[in-house]
Amino acid sequence: MKEFLQGLWRLERRLDDRRAGQQGRLSGQALFAPLEGDLLYREEGRLTIGDHVGPAEQSYRYAFPAPGQGTPTRAAVHFRDGRFFHDLDLSRGLWACTHLCDPDRYEGEFSVPDADSWRVIWRVTGPRKDLTLDSTYRRAL
Repeated sequence: MKEFLQGLWRLERRLDDRRAGQQGRLSGQALFAPLEGDLLYREEGRLTIGDHVGPAEQSYRYAFPAPGQGTPTRAAVHFRDGRFFHDLDLSRGLWACTHLCDPDRYEGEFSVPDADSWRVIWRVTGPRKDLTLDSTYRRAL
């Protein structure tokens, strides 16, 4: 999985914030760069939602087990501050996960339709949030 993710991706994200009654989009890029045996994910783009138009960025660390330890196709994804976010295994082309951000719940669905693209849909529900983030990644050639 590390080899699949590594490199530069074009990113298109649709946002549907039902609580605020707004739709939006983010267009940009995501880079998976090697870092001490893991991958550092950094996305940058232009976010448009409601009256807001401006830059947006996010980063995560995709930690992979050392050779001979754990499942080599699985990554533990962490926020930039080191907190655990979710596991990810794309070896079968599909993955579902849950992240509890009390009091909200994030349900993620990952899919890999081909060797040069992947998609993740996050459905976020709870007393503070009711939104869907639908992101498509296409390999930048």
